[in-house]
Amino acid sequence: MPLFSRLSACARRGALFLAGTALALAALPALAQDKVSLQLNWFHLADHSPIYLALKKGYYKEEGIELTVLRGSGSADSAKKIDLGQSHFGISDAPTVLTAISKGANLKMVAVVYDKAGNNLFFRKSANIRSPKDLVGKKIAVPPADSHRVLWPAFALLHGIAPDAVTLVNVKPEGKQAIVAAGEVDGSFDLYTSYAIWEKVLGKGEVGHLLWADFGLPIYGHTYFVNNDLVQKNPKLIERFLRATHKGWRDAKADPAASIDAMVEQVAGLDRNTLLATMPQILDLCVTERSAKHGLGWIEPELMQKTMDITFANNKPEKAVQVADVFTNQFNSRIKP
Repeated sequence: MPLFSRLSACARRGALFLAGTALALAALPALAQDKVSLQLNWFHLADHSPIYLALKKGYYKEEGIELTVLRGSGSADSAKKIDLGQSHFGISDAPTVLTAISKGANLKMVAVVYDKAGNNLFFRKSANIRSPKDLVGKKIAVPPADSHRVLWPAFALLHGIAPDAVTLVNVKPEGKQAIVAAGEVDGSFDLYTSYAIWEKVLGKGEVGHLLWADFGLPIYGHTYFVNNDLVQKNPKLIERFLRATHKGWRDAKADPAASIDAMVEQVAGLDRNTLLATMPQILDLCVTERSAKHGLGWIEPELMQKTMDITFANNKPEKAVQVADVFTNQFNSRIKP
């Protein structure tokens, strides 16, 4: 057989082999994805959008994770569900997780969301509230499971206010703006990142606020946390989850609109423009100099200790809590904004 013919025959056999191999690989089942759930602290807000951006871009899939995001009913409820093993990951503010741990919950924080806490009071400017002392005798709306209830006693005493000098009125999470607008209460505790939502209800130029961090409360805000059983049984899953999540945060910092759009596409009934308007405040609280230095989600032991000190200043823990036991940076992805 001529050399050219022999080469052509070899080429044909090689092509047939490659084609057969490709068909065989295509027939193989896809690698199984770990089914993982994330329990939100609240209904969907803009600070949840980086998770949906990571979903849209396939970051969780790349990590072998099939993620389900569950609507929340408050930080305390989220902590309870993770402690009971009803979800793999949760979002709650650090003081609520610390309080749960002090009562025996088997929890550990694995990354911070709000590097600076967004605890805040909203009110009509006509209420003439200029400092925490102006809250004495006022009625303030706050949901039963809201993290502000955990911190309020410490924040009040920090300013020489008896905690019960302010009447806390129960309200559903979605009813905070309406009850203030109706004049039934003087204000409502709500995260600073909801500013645009309050402007939509009360009107531009009509919203007053007190950011607790500006009045002596330098603590961590929301965190991602897990049950310690997951740390023992599947530590790699935590690492993979955080890597995908922090890629979403990195991309959200670069393109906030894409982050909001990703969530609006997947969750019905959201107000895209109002959510987008809250992103500057969110990124200001979540992406800081510490993020740039250590990576998104990094937890500083000294600031966590301050968070503990303030949390338990007037609400002594039921059992001793050591700062080294409540968090870990072991799974940090070191992804920088």
